[in-house]
Amino acid sequence: MAYDYSMLFSSLNSSNFYGTSSASLDFTTLSTIKNGSYKKLLNAYYKKESGNTDKSQTDKSNVTGSSKEKINSAGVRDSAASVTDAVNALNKSSLWKKTEKTDESGNKTEEYDKDAIYKSVKSFVDSYNSLVDKTGDSSDTSVLRRASIMVNSTKANKNLLSKVGISIGTDNKLSIDEDEFKKSEMVTAKSLFSGVGSYGKNIQADASMIYGSAVADIAKLSGSTYGSTGAYQYNSFASFNRYL
Repeated sequence: MAYDYSMLFSSLNSSNFYGTSSASLDFTTLSTIKNGSYKKLLNAYYKKESGNTDKSQTDKSNVTGSSKEKINSAGVRDSAASVTDAVNALNKSSLWKKTEKTDESGNKTEEYDKDAIYKSVKSFVDSYNSLVDKTGDSSDTSVLRRASIMVNSTKANKNLLSKVGISIGTDNKLSIDEDEFKKSEMVTAKSLFSGVGSYGKNIQADASMIYGSAVADIAKLSGSTYGSTGAYQYNSFASFNRYL
């Protein structure tokens, strides 16, 4: 059977097909959709373009692979956001505010709330490790490159991190010893995680870049992009592919 590809693309006419106007969808087109000819036309077009003799099998594997990549990228995105939140929590001035405490002899001193600080640093360590895990599952080169930069930044601060009981494993993940942390100088911990130019802020910047790369990858895999002006552009053919 000969297919009229011009009919296909005239009926898919850009914005009207997805907009509020239905004028471009005439009764003939609606009839072909209803009886299944429209789908056959689309299948024939894509088979011709790709030269694939088993289009249905290829599409199935592509959808499965694309879905897995999107799930991985979503995990990277969420873990990166968690790192950003953890660093924001470590940069709250109230966390590093000393409180007055009285010992058994009645002596008053001002001390950091080490329990609260440890909890916030532990949250950062957990979020960081999750991000290392998620980026390791990614196939996006931009995500992997930025994750490598983040890991190298951590390695560069290995000695300083060790002063507050934090070590780096062979898998690039962090581990924190609670007792060692609470025995360390909180001034050192503050300098590590709080303030412009600190290790924490640098990791936050890396996580933000990873987040952006993951979001861009999800958009690409979903068949959508953003133009140079920031306008959203929808790839209708990518959407059709999901149903063929």
